[in-house]
Amino acid sequence: MNALHRFFYPESICLAGAISKENSIGREMLKSIKNFGYTGKVFPVNPKIDNILGYKCYHFIEEIDEPIDLGIVIVPKQFAESAVDALLSKEVKAIILISAGFEEIGKAGEELQNKIVQKIITRGARLVGPNCMGIINTLSEIKLNATFVAEVPETGSTGFMSQSGAIGAAVLNSLRETGIKFAHFISVGNKADIYENDVLKFWSTDPNIKTLTFYLESFVDGKDFIEPFITGEIKKPVIVLKSGRTASGMKAASSHTGALSGKDTVTDSLLKQFGIIRADNLNELFNTAKGFEHFPLPKGNRIAIITNTGISAVLCADRIEAEGLSLADFSEDTKDKLQGALGHEGSIENPIVIPDSAVDKYTKAAGIIAGDDNVDAVISIYAELIPATSYTIAEDINSITSEKPILQIVMSSPEFWNKYRTESRTKLPLFKKSGDAAEILANMLFYAEAQKRLNKNRAEYFPLPETAAPAKNYLSKGFLPQSEIERLSGDYDLPIIKSRLIQSVEKEEIEPGFYPAVIKGINKNIIHKSEMNAVRLNIKNYTELCAASDEIKDGFDKAGLAVEEFLIQKFVDTKHELIVGGFRDPSFGPVIMFGSGGKYVEVYGDIVIKSCFLSDDDIEDMIDSSKIGKVLRGFGGEEPCDISRLKEIIKSCARMMLENKNLTEFDLNPLIVDKQDRFYAVDVRIKGF
Repeated sequence: MNALHRFFYPESICLAGAISKENSIGREMLKSIKNFGYTGKVFPVNPKIDNILGYKCYHFIEEIDEPIDLGIVIVPKQFAESAVDALLSKEVKAIILISAGFEEIGKAGEELQNKIVQKIITRGARLVGPNCMGIINTLSEIKLNATFVAEVPETGSTGFMSQSGAIGAAVLNSLRETGIKFAHFISVGNKADIYENDVLKFWSTDPNIKTLTFYLESFVDGKDFIEPFITGEIKKPVIVLKSGRTASGMKAASSHTGALSGKDTVTDSLLKQFGIIRADNLNELFNTAKGFEHFPLPKGNRIAIITNTGISAVLCADRIEAEGLSLADFSEDTKDKLQGALGHEGSIENPIVIPDSAVDKYTKAAGIIAGDDNVDAVISIYAELIPATSYTIAEDINSITSEKPILQIVMSSPEFWNKYRTESRTKLPLFKKSGDAAEILANMLFYAEAQKRLNKNRAEYFPLPETAAPAKNYLSKGFLPQSEIERLSGDYDLPIIKSRLIQSVEKEEIEPGFYPAVIKGINKNIIHKSEMNAVRLNIKNYTELCAASDEIKDGFDKAGLAVEEFLIQKFVDTKHELIVGGFRDPSFGPVIMFGSGGKYVEVYGDIVIKSCFLSDDDIEDMIDSSKIGKVLRGFGGEEPCDISRLKEIIKSCARMMLENKNLTEFDLNPLIVDKQDRFYAVDVRIKGF
């Protein structure tokens, strides 16, 4: 049995901290449990009360002589540890610590939290919280509302996990207005033990959960979160709302890759790579969940619009295009049917605008376009201009039989919404904003296409290189010397350019084959040589080489630095400058980056990031999603480059990150494409730890 089963499906609950004081958390939670109709046994505990809300109240946990599946602790922080000890002594394996005042307030609270967690682990139990608001299971066999929010949740098939208690409360308090329904809700608070990965894996196997939704402020272990998507264990839609899109990002990194791979950029890229929907707000999170719960997946991106106002058609069409969808082209047969149904009272082109004078023909027209093979989904937008028409239209549209999603946006009065909630026969969700339906359909289509892609490429991910290959932990700490760079580049067939390291130009002869040459001044404290003006290009002979080395030394002297050695390389007649880089994200693990390179890489910002767990399609997408990738494929009359070789380089770099656990970051910048379309890595930085 999964450890989370006892939290969501308990047959008995002990509530330590139940009190009779009005509006207290202990009383409100017990009231919620009672009023929602919990089907199991309830054991309130309070040393000063004999009876509360009709339940026998135990003075101490130790007095309970029946098995306890779930223990809920609401006592003040100073009594929390002893309450947990008592529950563990009764062999309780599932504990929710509602109480606050732990890690979130500072070191003393963190130490107490860690002490409690260690006891939980030692006894083989699991903990939700602390600093959380509880758990809900709306299913009829359990009917558990172990929160202190007064709203009564309705049953659906969505699971919702919130890291924030405030967000969880906001969602629960708006249930009547939003129409959100779910099977399970859990607030995890400080995530001291149970966190998003545990919930993800539990819900993925629970037949009562169809769609998984998460509000997160952080990922505890992003790599472990995405791995079951790679392996195919997760077969349900997962939607994540993660805060922090505009945060300053991860601490400064020394490589271009690190600087460009801000924390949110990595999160966004990897969720997309593995088919996880990222919502921008709560509205999108739950609207998309409603889409999965109530409507079939669209088979394509061709959308038909039907509405009774022209401006609604324009706004919706704009949003369709913005979401990467397209307006469907109706077949001639469909146009003929629409002409017959509407006469001269409505358009027969997409979008269809039907005036209120022909409102009686609205539903028939919607059914006609839903039957067109050129249409993958229908959006109806009805603004109530004639009183009392919205309800009839909404119910009639919902009654259309179709294997395609038909989503409705209704702009009407509060009276309509009250009537629809209480009297609707169909009970399908309706939406309120012109862009909602396009957003939902785009997310559903993204999920459907991602599943096809992941399933097709599944074999390419196995065996996962990071688990199959032995660790090659022979790297030095810090930035690697040129000798190690060359050895590692050879191991992974990276196209490093012919180079020589010398101490002094005057004392060492440079073979004629090196000219035209490039000279670079090296000092271990200088990471980006161009910033020190420490690079000279197209050196044609020994005389020019000596002059260039003197200039570089003078520049270093002025900065109070010494040239430790010079790197001499063959000069390459450059056609394009690219970058391939890697970075070990502290949560998501090894990531790979491709894009436009050179000294202005951070200005251009033309980069694409993926997990180092790559398929061939992932690499193709990296190239095609970048601006430079389009040029490399021949845009604007350019001769196409050797894309196959570029893909090999990206794949080899990803494998290098996976197989070398102490490789923290690297840059091939620039990776030059010369006039003969050959690739040369002319500046390679690799850092170990």
